[in-house]
Amino acid sequence: MKATKLKKHLLQIAEKLTPESTLEGVYQHLSLLADIDETEEDVKEGNVMTQDQVREASGKWLK
Repeated sequence: MKATKLKKHLLQIAEKLTPESTLEGVYQHLSLLADIDETEEDVKEGNVMTQDQVREASGKWLK
């Protein structure tokens, strides 16, 4: 993840912190946001599969 996106996400998370927030919760939230960013990049680059392609590939994987 780029430093600018990391900083943006950390500031976004920091705004929502409560006294009950934990470092583990912050890490989980940051991890989720990083996964979303990665998925959005995959979509932009066309690195996605249709439902039919997933069915066909999973049939091969599960043999």
